[in-house]
Amino acid sequence: MATKKRKVDSECRAFNDEWTWKYFFTVVKDKPVCLICNEAVAVFKEYNISRHFTSKHKNSNYEAMSEYERKQNVESLCKKLSGRQNFFKRVNTIQEAATHASYIVAYNIAKNNKALSDGEFVKQCMLQVCDVLCPDKKNNFQIVSLSRKTVTSRIEVIDKNLTSQLESKIGQYKFCSIAMDESTDINDTAQLVLFIRGVDENFEITEELACMRSLKGTTKGCDIFREFQEGLLTLKVPITNICNITFDGAPNMTGKKNWISWTL
Repeated sequence: MATKKRKVDSECRAFNDEWTWKYFFTVVKDKPVCLICNEAVAVFKEYNISRHFTSKHKNSNYEAMSEYERKQNVESLCKKLSGRQNFFKRVNTIQEAATHASYIVAYNIAKNNKALSDGEFVKQCMLQVCDVLCPDKKNNFQIVSLSRKTVTSRIEVIDKNLTSQLESKIGQYKFCSIAMDESTDINDTAQLVLFIRGVDENFEITEELACMRSLKGTTKGCDIFREFQEGLLTLKVPITNICNITFDGAPNMTGKKNWISWTL
């Protein structure tokens, strides 16, 4: 008959507070950690903890200390450990804030159609203002990454996030409308712009610029509707479930939106 191995986790061992001053151990993230060398022991077992202390710190001054001296030193070591932990937490918080700040700048650059390299100019202005208003905080502004590469990456992430949110909303629409309009870019290339408006089961209305597609070649009605259909596929609109379609007049390119509506 095969014997069943006992799992350490099933023993529900707990850390004994007495081990702190006897062996200079404390608990960090559910693991016993030595206050002297910061090494962790696998399990909450006195044998493992005491073995670590005797093998690693046998000839140290800590072994010869009295109980009172050990408790005094433990208090000092715990304060040092807490200081290191708070430092790393503070560093992580500052880094997270710097990343958040770079997203804010990248978003505004994209929203206002500015050059991607403008992020470096913005950072230069931030640092100069910081020198005047809060020079002691300059290091916090210095770590905000606003290089062209970073701004490009941030905008791509924002774009994917907004697209994901829009796709999620489209999946909840009970009634949907698409508007077509024509525009041109700086190279005078015709662009088909699609706007989407939808109503969900709570009668909340959402209207967003959904996508923009280049019209290569001619801009005849057949070209426009071909791009329109491909745009619907890009938006993942469930056109297979259309039960009623109403065309709001013939499409014109005078700047007025032509809404094509259906219920799903």
